[in-house]
Amino acid sequence: MNLNFTKMVPKKSYQHVVEQIQTAILDGELKQGDRLPSEMKLKDAFDTSRGTVREALRVLEQKGLISIRTGVKGGAVIKEANTEAMSDSMALLIRHGNVSLPHLAEFRELLEGHVAQQAARLANKEDIRNLKDILAEIEALIQTGPRGWDEFHRLDASFHQELARVGQNPLLRANLATIHDNIHTYFHQYLPFSQELLEEDYQDLCQILAAVEKQDGGGAKNIARHHVARFNQLMAKQQGNRCAKHQSCQ
Repeated sequence: MNLNFTKMVPKKSYQHVVEQIQTAILDGELKQGDRLPSEMKLKDAFDTSRGTVREALRVLEQKGLISIRTGVKGGAVIKEANTEAMSDSMALLIRHGNVSLPHLAEFRELLEGHVAQQAARLANKEDIRNLKDILAEIEALIQTGPRGWDEFHRLDASFHQELARVGQNPLLRANLATIHDNIHTYFHQYLPFSQELLEEDYQDLCQILAAVEKQDGGGAKNIARHHVARFNQLMAKQQGNRCAKHQSCQ
């Protein structure tokens, strides 16, 4: 019998503190709003130095598991579990250009297609009304003859994020919100503004909503993916033209 065991890697003292507190949080022994013991009490409980405790608390804060308050009533308090840290990391990737346009396109097609499909399965009458209200705002905006993407992008993002809310998956919702909060850079760089494109986008959203209202999950998924793919193709074409003009491309 061949067992591929690996040698134990020595851990720094603060990592042991982090793991034990993290486990207590994940197991429900420590709940949102609970206050951790003082640094001195934690030092004694773990039989370690105060510096080690402080480093462990700093790591737990970075992970979004605790918040550290200052003042007389300060200390380390257990935070509500959320997707903030994940969203921040993804936002940095997008903003720093570490996500290529093709990679972003692939991810959006998969994500937004699935979100639309789930919305078609789960949407109730109130959800449909909310989506229709957003489309009414978009239609009213188009009639004003806007000259840029900014306001339209905000409403377009609201529509897609409302679909994600209806789908009831917090991870998908967080990912989609992060993408729509940060893709405006790509729009401004690679998507020339035109009234025609505004109206095409609006019509796509209307078709997605029609499929959702009919509970046609497959149809909603296909329309959403086609919608994302078409606009990504336009941006990719513009990016290619710029690369050719400057005879270079990353």
